[in-house]
Amino acid sequence: MQKRCLFLLGMVVFTTALFAQKVANVAIDKTNLSLRGGPVVVGQTTISTPGAGKVVLRFDGLCLSSPGDRIVLAASKTANWGINDDCVELESANDDVNSNTFSHTRVYDVAAGDHTFYAVAENFYETDGSGIASLYGHLTAEWYPEEAGKPFARHIGIFSENIPVEGAPVPFNVLTFNAPESGKVLVRFDGKCVSSFGDLMYFAASNNIAWTNYEGSTSNEVIDNDLNRFSFSHARVYDVQPGNHSFYAVAENFFETYGNGFASIYGSLTAVFYPNSAAAKVSNTPVSTPFGVNTEGPIVTMAQANMNVPVSGKIVANFLGTGIGSFGDKVRIGLSGTQTWEPQDGSILLEPYSSDLNRTSFSQTRVYSVAPGNHTYFAQIQNVDEFEGSGLAVVYANLNLEYFPDGSVGQVEPAVLQSIKLYPNPASNWVRVEFPDLATEEAEFFLIDSAGKVVKSLEKTGSDATNQMNWDVETLPKGVYFLQVRHASGTVMRTLVKM
Repeated sequence: MQKRCLFLLGMVVFTTALFAQKVANVAIDKTNLSLRGGPVVVGQTTISTPGAGKVVLRFDGLCLSSPGDRIVLAASKTANWGINDDCVELESANDDVNSNTFSHTRVYDVAAGDHTFYAVAENFYETDGSGIASLYGHLTAEWYPEEAGKPFARHIGIFSENIPVEGAPVPFNVLTFNAPESGKVLVRFDGKCVSSFGDLMYFAASNNIAWTNYEGSTSNEVIDNDLNRFSFSHARVYDVQPGNHSFYAVAENFFETYGNGFASIYGSLTAVFYPNSAAAKVSNTPVSTPFGVNTEGPIVTMAQANMNVPVSGKIVANFLGTGIGSFGDKVRIGLSGTQTWEPQDGSILLEPYSSDLNRTSFSQTRVYSVAPGNHTYFAQIQNVDEFEGSGLAVVYANLNLEYFPDGSVGQVEPAVLQSIKLYPNPASNWVRVEFPDLATEEAEFFLIDSAGKVVKSLEKTGSDATNQMNWDVETLPKGVYFLQVRHASGTVMRTLVKM
């Protein structure tokens, strides 16, 4: 049997359920949209789930609106929005400084089947402007099963009003879960804050009741006592061992404390656990430019993140944090799969209101279909519109990548391949591969590392009546490996953890 390229990992026997998505996404590029008269659906996406689980739904991006209007934005399972943690709210400062970034997350329990979700906007409460807004962003739905050995999601809503946050970090909520094995946790805290003019607010998704400067938190402050609300978003990735782990939504009034020191926060604390043994994975790249970046001139790459994937799938890239600009500059910040700017949904804007009110918390999401191999994503910045400031900007942020392999759910294995097992798993010195139904069959066996490199292989003929084999793995580096078995009826994979 002739050996072929090992990156053809996805050749399997499918049922209709295999085409159920784990990630669904729609880009939103709506210009001069009337938001008066009721909720307006600005985007929708449908995700097909092969079983029960949770859908993490996020709507984030950039809104340009008219002064005097309060814009309500929501990620929702209906074509409507709810109050408090069911939405975020934005108001423009004036006709020039008229952009705001936003991030809203909801988590829904779902059964097997098709589920449609919506990005909703409305001009509500305050309507002294034109009622016209432009929205650029993404609505992203990620499905996580309740199944052993797979990533899973946990969520808790936050509805806290008039809480004193001056003087020390305040946990607004805590989320605790048990990790069945070692892995990584992506924890996110986002929503809206209503605070007092003169107070600088910091927010953090943290594994302790504290926060740190730079990419360890995000920050923002209100313009005045009328324009006293904004959206924020912060996320971190933590390595965890088996056992119970707690994560916190933390806020503090720090550095500038000229207001009353109280805050109302409505939002979500979300944690997604990725087992090390799972094919899906997550990575984190901090972005920190404490000495500033000269944004005038060519595009500046502040950081880049790489992910090598063994099979085709999707990568969800999320760039979020704090941007601090110079008054008089309008700076574009964004992530991209290339070192160029893409259309509107490919960036957000940072435009300070004054030399003091010069920061914003931002979140931008992109979803990319990827082939096997290495993929690189860039966190970029450039001043492209207004140049009356110093041209310098500071960014403290995180560039997070989530990888979802195709064909990882709903797969029906050929009967002759269903009995393939390997043990011990995890393995230290050797691993036994059993294939009782292939004793008289031709088959190919490959052990592949997480970078897609073949580290061991075996070609079995039909005349070789063996139904098991032992592989020495003692010299292999610790990590996750994939056993791929190719047969005339299809291809299957098993995951092996090398300790």
